[in-house]
Amino acid sequence: MIARPFLLAALALAAAPAAAQTGAPGPGAIAAPEPARLAAARRVLDRLMPPATRAATVSAMVAPMMANMREGMAQSPQLGAMLRENAKMKAVFDRFMDAQEQRSLTLIRDSMPGMVEAMARAYARRFDVTQLGEIERFFATPTGAAYAQASMSVMSDPDVAAFQRQMMADAMRQAQASTGDLAKEIAAVQAEARQ
Repeated sequence: MIARPFLLAALALAAAPAAAQTGAPGPGAIAAPEPARLAAARRVLDRLMPPATRAATVSAMVAPMMANMREGMAQSPQLGAMLRENAKMKAVFDRFMDAQEQRSLTLIRDSMPGMVEAMARAYARRFDVTQLGEIERFFATPTGAAYAQASMSVMSDPDVAAFQRQMMADAMRQAQASTGDLAKEIAAVQAEARQ
């Protein structure tokens, strides 16, 4: 679990010099979308994620994901056994997961304006004004509004929840195995250095 964000950060850092060498534009060099397209994209996002309900939408998305993560981690043979056998360990784990959920909610809520603006810019680059108008009109229909509402709560669907729990359990097993392998390699390097 901890290794995956670290790996993603490491890959991003490793890719940065490569992008500079190839002449690929960096974050500051991204061309601004046309103002009319950006305005249309912002209207689409306001339909898709109405500003008045964004905070509630975030909570509705994060809570089931965190519950699935918690259950998936608890299915790990080693961690699951510790949690079942030691009430204090379970209390520590529960406090940790509760704190992670609150941190995630706070981070997502605080980041939401920037994320919505970034999404608007992305939509504006991918769709022209006519297409964005059609998308906005779709989300204004009863079916479009129902889709927008349901798509935000899909993480709580039983099939999605079961898949996430299994994926988290698999990730925990892989992380434990990888961490064990890394510890062995580090110990071998340290032993070699002492010789």
